[in-house]
Amino acid sequence: MAIQFSMQDGTLKLGRYAGAPIHLHMSFFFTAVLLTLPFWRFGARSLILVPLAIAIIFASILVHELAHAEVARRYRLPATRIDIHMFGGLVQFPWLPHTRSQDFAITLAGPMSNLAIGVVALGLFAIVPDAERQFIQLGNQYVPGPPMHGLLEQILRATAYLNLGLCVVNLIPAFPLDGGKLLHLVIEGRWNSNLATLIVSALGLVFACLSTFVLIGTALSGMPIWAPPEFGINWRAFQAARQGRGGWDVYAY
Repeated sequence: MAIQFSMQDGTLKLGRYAGAPIHLHMSFFFTAVLLTLPFWRFGARSLILVPLAIAIIFASILVHELAHAEVARRYRLPATRIDIHMFGGLVQFPWLPHTRSQDFAITLAGPMSNLAIGVVALGLFAIVPDAERQFIQLGNQYVPGPPMHGLLEQILRATAYLNLGLCVVNLIPAFPLDGGKLLHLVIEGRWNSNLATLIVSALGLVFACLSTFVLIGTALSGMPIWAPPEFGINWRAFQAARQGRGGWDVYAY
């Protein structure tokens, strides 16, 4: 299927997975460029490293969302749409999972896929030999050339750190992250949905504040780092829970 541009929502339609269209939002590239800032300092080599790093970011997020969709499909819950955007991604389903255990498995699949990729990349990085230099002739002299394995090492390192980071960030107990959904399911099953929303949103507010401080500190150092969760989403969920309107999807309203 050819890539199509959707005038309706300004996304690139990349194809389908099990019938679900995959949409790439232009906002993704803002986050991708921000995350690849460390690679811009390699001069001409950046022309290779930056596109590769952006491709790795996209592939890592896509695998995360496809993991959600695939586990759901095994429970006869087909995905209707998959989106990749500046905050990560989202899989839309026509209805909720039949049981809480199914919901838990579908939610956990995303972070675990990134963990698996990160561990494999770390393993490959460990067995890649140290960079060896070729010697090139300049006139009557031989001088060291560029490292043979340097590019592979950087790509493996970036893949490992990115995916392990995605796993950790997505497991933060906050709205709308996977970790928040997992904690919400546990508390909801033991007590009730309103208490689950109150606790997860309160934790989300704490982590959102910490994320803001990290962004300010790293921006002052010239290497801004931003990570979820968002303050506004968790504040809306917190207020809804205080009014007795708890529920996982309440943050969207």
